[in-house]
Amino acid sequence: MTKASKRSVQKLSVKPAAVQSLEKAYGLLVEQPLSVVGLDELTRRNVVISAVSDGGKERVLSRYGDLVWELWPYVTIPNTCESQKRLNWSSIPELFREVSKAVAFRYWRVGTEGSTPPGVSRLRQFVGHLAAFSRYLETVGVASFADVRPIHITNYVQAQKECGHGRPVLAEKYRALEKLYAFRDQHPDGLGFHPWPHSSACEMAGRVGESRMDERNSKTPLVPAAVAQALFAHAEKILKRADGILDERDVGIRSVRRNADHGAIRSACFYLLGVLTGMRSSELSGIEVGAGRTEIRNGYTFHWIRSFEHKTKKGVVEFLMPAMGHDILRVLERWSEPHRMLLAERLREWEADQGKRTLRRLQEIAVARANLNKLFLGMGSHGVLLVSGTAWGQALRKFAEEAGTDWALAPHQMRRLYAYSFARHRLGGLLFLKEQFKHSSINMTQLYAANPHQDAALYDEILEESRKQKVQTIAGWLQGEEMLAGGAGKKIMTLRAQAFPDRKAMIEETSDRITIRSTGHAWCLAQDAGCGGAGIYEKGRCGTCRNGVIDSNFKPFWQETYRHQKELMEEAKKFGPGDVKRVQRDLEEAARVLKDLGVELPGDPPNGSEANV
Repeated sequence: MTKASKRSVQKLSVKPAAVQSLEKAYGLLVEQPLSVVGLDELTRRNVVISAVSDGGKERVLSRYGDLVWELWPYVTIPNTCESQKRLNWSSIPELFREVSKAVAFRYWRVGTEGSTPPGVSRLRQFVGHLAAFSRYLETVGVASFADVRPIHITNYVQAQKECGHGRPVLAEKYRALEKLYAFRDQHPDGLGFHPWPHSSACEMAGRVGESRMDERNSKTPLVPAAVAQALFAHAEKILKRADGILDERDVGIRSVRRNADHGAIRSACFYLLGVLTGMRSSELSGIEVGAGRTEIRNGYTFHWIRSFEHKTKKGVVEFLMPAMGHDILRVLERWSEPHRMLLAERLREWEADQGKRTLRRLQEIAVARANLNKLFLGMGSHGVLLVSGTAWGQALRKFAEEAGTDWALAPHQMRRLYAYSFARHRLGGLLFLKEQFKHSSINMTQLYAANPHQDAALYDEILEESRKQKVQTIAGWLQGEEMLAGGAGKKIMTLRAQAFPDRKAMIEETSDRITIRSTGHAWCLAQDAGCGGAGIYEKGRCGTCRNGVIDSNFKPFWQETYRHQKELMEEAKKFGPGDVKRVQRDLEEAARVLKDLGVELPGDPPNGSEANV
């Protein structure tokens, strides 16, 4: 660390008691009604929507009658855009505004039956759907929700479908109409009938049966292997150069602002931590100084990174990471020093200037206090802020482009790639994961036991990816035409000719019941002890084992084995007949497997199946 960096750390350590956040004015907020029904206009307009306690003084931010509701005290996700922290009612035509306000207020305070009240994001989404419905009604001459007729609902549904929205979006838009009806008692001009009394929003959107399962499976695209390799290599290259770039910054050669290399370091660290831990964008943005730690349990070394989980409200969580994560965090802490210093200095000025504590300034103080020790900061027109989720989408697309790919990289794809890689190697390449995570077993239960603060949802995604991999593998065996080797492989090939009433259901049911492991050169279907793992070290066993399946995934391995055994034959002659016999046995086994896979070996008559080894 340079002298300038050390001075920065010392300067940063003398910040005031700025870790305290502006608390919501709970005493005032708890006194507010749960509904505006029956209130006179003046009382209704003055219902407090948001308020904070500023040094013991209650400061109202928004009231019911305001055109804009400031909701930032209720936003907990750190990388939320400023525009998503408020609700602007001007998007709803004035004729429908009061009804929409009354409905949205009740929904926000109590939620729907059987569900919790919505957060700010869900509330804004609901109001946005009401705005779309209201604008449609205005175009067809309907002046209130009470005047809506079934034909208007039918035409609106069709109009939304013609807009090209996907089924999930359509379902949410239609669900907003169900809520509008559910809260019809909140205003005399409410929607007077159920939009589809004998159906549902999901059914109207086509989100039923297999179509909904297909949506779930294709929601987040998987980064292709070649792209993932290019991105990781590019990020590693940037990380290796980071200290040199930061040295130049600290002595004034490089500017903190408008420096492409400086921004590339942040993007590289964001990507690497994402694919190495499986953290969501909001959790990556929540990483603070000193987030990494290492522990040794029962002789195994575990590396953890701490953040805050918002989606399922688990709170403080720790994610498993490889040892490389500590170097990434070290670079990030150094990278973010100037931003954190500037933020601390600005906060001290705001705290000292009691005369300018406007409502806007209160929000700036609250945000600065929350971000004071965060690492993924950026400088914009509003000062030092966390990089927002939207901005990360833009930064990652640029990062992927600079890595030489045309892949539209997005934040959640990193979590999907982590889960996929974990599942793929958990089914087979455990040696990779042993090296990656520096311990000997990748058992889910053991990982949970190692740290109770783990993100359970991440392991659910890993297990779902494992299931997908098993389904795809078995489907390839039963539905494909490729040749299979191994005792179990030949049995599976005979099943292809048989007719099953529902082959897809059979494959999914089979994948749930069967255990599939990889030895590195074959799939093992043993549901008991099997060979006890001997096949891992003596690969020839798998070619004839009744539990073995060898498909095209392992063809390159057996081709190399065949070549290697032929090379060893001359060497073996130097050591005696015993060695020659062993090499000959392994050579014949490799040849048998390759022939079963349809590979033409040197000296065989050509059959047009495959190119020579």
